[in-house]
Amino acid sequence: MDLKTALLTELISFIGRKLLKTKPAVNAMQERLLHLGCGVTKFDNWINADFFRNFKPWKKKLPQPEWMIDLRYPLYCDDNIWDGVFTEHTLEHLHYKEVSLLLKELFRTMKEGAWIRITVPDLEKYIEYYIHRTGHDNFNQWSTGCEALSALTQNYGHVSTWDSELMQRFLRESNFSNIQMQIFMKGNDKRLLKDRADRKWETLYVEAQKK
Repeated sequence: MDLKTALLTELISFIGRKLLKTKPAVNAMQERLLHLGCGVTKFDNWINADFFRNFKPWKKKLPQPEWMIDLRYPLYCDDNIWDGVFTEHTLEHLHYKEVSLLLKELFRTMKEGAWIRITVPDLEKYIEYYIHRTGHDNFNQWSTGCEALSALTQNYGHVSTWDSELMQRFLRESNFSNIQMQIFMKGNDKRLLKDRADRKWETLYVEAQKK
């Protein structure tokens, strides 16, 4: 991210957190499900959450999330709200300290017994390709393993990398339990099985529960 973009992002975040500080509208919902880092993909009857878009004129045509937030800061949300949380390829856009804060905030705002399903790019799959040249055909878009690792760690706004060991540690440190590695479209809460098929080849799937 260049300096101009970084400064603009910080300005938008500041204005958004001051002027658009609203709690998620969950009172009329039968199932309170949170789609965190929704991007342009919105789920019906969910609270879709993402960064502030009102101040980005080039993104006005994109669907607006129901809840606009900056994930680097404490969530403006009551305790024990969410029946389930799904977040797909989002945490890699946050630094480790920011992820730690976010997971603790999600634990606070989830109901007892609720599950969180997290997907991120899987560093182990990239390392396997780097060392052994094995893996999904999509890895062939790079001519060398080094280029694949560079794409994972430096492109797309990624600022952290994840494998199962590290993700499990972060979840434990945030007080989650029943931490389980999962696979594409398999998990404990069928409502949270929203995985994108086009990301299956590079993805780590993890679930954990608030108990």
